[in-house]
Amino acid sequence: MLHGDSRADTRAKKTLPTQCGTTTVWAITFGIRHMIRKKRIDTKVGSVEVKYGIDLNARSDMLLGNLLRKRGFESQSQLLKAARGKQSAHQRRRRVFFSFHAEDYAQVQGLRLLAHSPHNNLDFRCKNFFTPIQSDRESVIKKHIERFLKRAEVLVCIVGNGTGWRDWVDWEINKAKEMGIGICAIRLENTRGRFPESLYGAIVSGASPSSIIAAIEHAAARRS
Repeated sequence: MLHGDSRADTRAKKTLPTQCGTTTVWAITFGIRHMIRKKRIDTKVGSVEVKYGIDLNARSDMLLGNLLRKRGFESQSQLLKAARGKQSAHQRRRRVFFSFHAEDYAQVQGLRLLAHSPHNNLDFRCKNFFTPIQSDRESVIKKHIERFLKRAEVLVCIVGNGTGWRDWVDWEINKAKEMGIGICAIRLENTRGRFPESLYGAIVSGASPSSIIAAIEHAAARRS
């Protein structure tokens, strides 16, 4: 009987170091990962911009973690990929405001189908997709538009043949800039109209879903 207990103790001694070793390795690995992640989110944006040669359109002394939360990204790699226009999937549900000329309404309606795709996390905030504004007063119209812009992360300007001459489109783009909203554009197929001057510097997408998503994510990554 004593001999049996001795063998049991021996087996326990052989097993215990292995179990403790596994637990220790896991704890160390977890700790290292946590330290690395903490170090990354505590990094200053300016340091990231210098290291990767990119302009994130943010204060250089801002913490990376705060920038990630504000712009809706889970990691530095996601943010950098989006800022370079190479992120073809949304990192979270994006609130998007469409700015366009009324003559392009039918084509813009087709873009709404993107929101119904299981692969796209889009939430459209567009004045023309809701109840029409029942007023001719400029102040009332602006107030109505601002209400939707405040909910948006990105303004997408739909550029057709007549967009470049629309005062309201220019006003919406400039207001979005003032409010720190990301801005990008989609060129409608078979159109040749000029771009609004207020779109200068914005990324322009074609009509394919992947390029539209990349443009929206780029705008979200660079919003102020």
